[in-house]
Amino acid sequence: MTAVDASLDERIADCTAVIEHGGPTAPQVVTARFRRAAAYFRKGDIDHAIADYDNVIRQSSADLRAAYDYADLDLPQGKAIPTTSGSEQTSGRDRYRAQAYRGRGIASFQAGLLEQSQDDFRHLSAMDQKDARAALWLDLARRRAGLASVLADQAKLLDMSKWPAPIVRVFLGQGTAEAALAAAEQGDPVTRKARRCEASFFAGELMLQQGQDAGAMRLIDRALAECSPASGVRSVADAEARILRVMP
Repeated sequence: MTAVDASLDERIADCTAVIEHGGPTAPQVVTARFRRAAAYFRKGDIDHAIADYDNVIRQSSADLRAAYDYADLDLPQGKAIPTTSGSEQTSGRDRYRAQAYRGRGIASFQAGLLEQSQDDFRHLSAMDQKDARAALWLDLARRRAGLASVLADQAKLLDMSKWPAPIVRVFLGQGTAEAALAAAEQGDPVTRKARRCEASFFAGELMLQQGQDAGAMRLIDRALAECSPASGVRSVADAEARILRVMP
């Protein structure tokens, strides 16, 4: 067992203890389920990750306090969860549901549950029609399922002056992977690295769907070098790389 695996196992055990000793909608239990889902996903235990996201989504009802809605995958241990009231509660619930749908959608994509993945990213797009990343993931899930792209229609609602618009243009056939990677080189070092991760991953996935395996492998390897270890994109890229390396 690697040090990373041991750390993830410890995180899963700690989260499980919190879940088993708290009420299903207690703020700390919601946080623990998000944390545990992320740890399962990083371990490659997709079924358990999806099960935790399912549970979180089921709890996403109108009577939840906004405190629950701030539960975050990477919330530092011991950090207090803020409470709010009024209109902030509604936006908090939206953020909470968005996190759960995004996490489950990416996990479902990796597991090959393409209908579920499409449903989750459609939910995200309905919650925020300008969510370009949800539109890109939905397009990938549709392409992998052998369905026609609907991104051109969705792009009419996106802000094409902001990142990740260069990636959207690649998917629309209006730009190249090289142009998207060049556009990623803006902002501070952390921002540039995150953008290179996204550009490499999404462009690589598109090439994979187009049967350009060599180009896809090059870009997905680059995504592995750029993406944060805790990123859902990194987990999918890692799985794709393993498959590509054993293909004839």
